[in-house]
Amino acid sequence: MNNDSVCIDLGEKFTRIVDASFNKGSITLNAAGIQNTVSNFYSDDTEKSLTAQAELISKMFSDLKLTKRNVNIVVPDTYSYSQILDLALLNEKELLSVVKYQADQFIPIPLDEVVLDIEILTTDKQAKQNKVLIIACSKKQIERAEKLFEMLSLIPVSLENEHSSIGRLFSEILQYKNDKNDNSYLIINFGYSSSSIYLIDAKSSLIMMTHTIKLGLDILIKEIKFNLEVTDSKALELLKTVGFENNASYDISKIVSNILRDFVNELSKFMISSKEKLGLRVEKMYLFNYSSYVLSFDKKLSELLQVPVDSLILKDYIKSNPITESFGIEMTSFIGAISGNLR
Repeated sequence: MNNDSVCIDLGEKFTRIVDASFNKGSITLNAAGIQNTVSNFYSDDTEKSLTAQAELISKMFSDLKLTKRNVNIVVPDTYSYSQILDLALLNEKELLSVVKYQADQFIPIPLDEVVLDIEILTTDKQAKQNKVLIIACSKKQIERAEKLFEMLSLIPVSLENEHSSIGRLFSEILQYKNDKNDNSYLIINFGYSSSSIYLIDAKSSLIMMTHTIKLGLDILIKEIKFNLEVTDSKALELLKTVGFENNASYDISKIVSNILRDFVNELSKFMISSKEKLGLRVEKMYLFNYSSYVLSFDKKLSELLQVPVDSLILKDYIKSNPITESFGIEMTSFIGAISGNLR
């Protein structure tokens, strides 16, 4: 691992910064901080929002006493595109040509407006196939990120999306491997405006399928706000303190029942698809990211899906110190930044 850089997770709602080190299967957090991302940072392309975000990151670096200038950047899956495809064994030039053709099928903007990156996950010489991860991000977003860090006199070492970051976390660090060929895990990246579902093959520890849905913390806040006639901050507080606890003062499950139903249906369809396409049976699910702001979310999903669901908190991998203790369960929201730092 390269220890001369830190990771900045440029989330929709929160900006998270992590300085971490990895040694012999153990992660040590040297510094970690979180602040609200500048409102509409991703949708407002003005100089004003860019400057405000730069000032926010500068203050975070100062507060955390960070002196490293190299940064690894993680952007939300919401503002990038990921797809895993089985392609024929080809040379690099041929593979890139096929990828560009395939990418046109799932990227909703012109290909000349995006930057494509490909990673060969597995090679099956007998079947003469590669399993390839395709990731794309708009050139506009990349140029904006470059300008942001130029303002800060920081040196971008890498830019990746959450899918890429989490994939490396499992394949290189967690490695929840199992001898059974038909076992798998679902990793639910519960985001702000959208969420991603990753299917991890327990035998290889690789992400084998992925799906992003337009449902996240934001819609839960809006639903509670509308039904209870409260502010955004009060709605978020209710999610954090009441959530899906039984016999609570508010029946949040009933208020957001339609959203829960849609979310569970998406997860169920994904599990069926993973079994039909890859022969992988989902044994367990792990939640991370904005799920830490919804009390008992894991229990509610487990109840509805009849599959064990836990928060992905990495307690067996992260050394306990004052930083981890201060964030508690909210450490799961730092996982993208942690794994982005472990390169």
